[in-house]
Amino acid sequence: MLEKSALEQEMIRLRAINQLLHATRNSLQTSDILTAVRDQIYPLVAFDRIGILLAEPKGKYCIVHELVTKDGLSCSAPGDIMQIEGTAIEWVFREQQTHINQNLAQQQEFLEDPFLYEQSIQAILRIPLCRSEETFGIITVKSTEPHHFTPEDIALLEDVAAHLSASLYTLKVLMELKLQATTDGLTGVFNRRALHMIHDRESLISFMDTFVIEHAVDYVDNAAVLMIDIDEFKLYNDTYGHDQGDQRLIAFTQILRYSTPGHQLIFRYGGDEFIILLPNASKIDAHNMSTKIRQSALKTGDHKGAPISVSIGVTHAPWAEFSNLVRSADEAMYVHKRKRQVVTTDVEFS
Repeated sequence: MLEKSALEQEMIRLRAINQLLHATRNSLQTSDILTAVRDQIYPLVAFDRIGILLAEPKGKYCIVHELVTKDGLSCSAPGDIMQIEGTAIEWVFREQQTHINQNLAQQQEFLEDPFLYEQSIQAILRIPLCRSEETFGIITVKSTEPHHFTPEDIALLEDVAAHLSASLYTLKVLMELKLQATTDGLTGVFNRRALHMIHDRESLISFMDTFVIEHAVDYVDNAAVLMIDIDEFKLYNDTYGHDQGDQRLIAFTQILRYSTPGHQLIFRYGGDEFIILLPNASKIDAHNMSTKIRQSALKTGDHKGAPISVSIGVTHAPWAEFSNLVRSADEAMYVHKRKRQVVTTDVEFS
């Protein structure tokens, strides 16, 4: 009788995995795979939060996709970035095996554990996604109950990870190919080619969806564009050499990231010029952001601590032809160069 029950349970598990593979066979979005896992596996292994973390090409951080099954429980926003160094993610990548913590209240080993505990997580599994003996990502499964996962649960979830690895690796490669074509190789922000993919409201929303940029934008009513230029960059290059100039650009890009939390539409327009696009931002928000960037660049400086002076032009307008917004911001930036202050323009296009 016991053997029959065990056999029945195994058949149920195999059927669930088979249905999961069928449901994800043609999936081109990580969110679709997560939804399929929830629908097929949750009836067998109850969990409160599940995530798929895929490493970016340089292996310094993971792109996070999560969903929850419990009302009131928070999770990471789509496309959130999580650093790898000092985290359990780093441990799983290195050891290439599942990390199990059944009681976060008593055992907090890694950088992220206290934050997870504050979010009511009590038990967590971190399961590697592998291909050709390389770990390229992780599935995380979380519960608000300590000691929640049984050995059978863990075995099933490891089987799920093994079966999904091929599909998820394909998604990772496709995303990397998109990023390689649209990312500036030096600074890591979007390049001019990516900017040219945006020309109207629909293409902007499609761009954010494609590159997993968090947004709550269903309709773009207005936009602000910041055109930023590093002052006297050519003189710096001529004085210190192109290698030092590259390091200065990289340092400035980090300042842009830190000065614009939550805003990921940063583009290297060319040379020492950058563009930040802010859908549905107010004029005040755009002006405050430009002031913060200018002050941070002067205070933080480059890789040598030398202040970076920048000129910033801001256009704020009802959404119209995107190239007009960029051109107006460019003109405002050159006015700034002459006046040495942030210049904001309101534009109306017919």
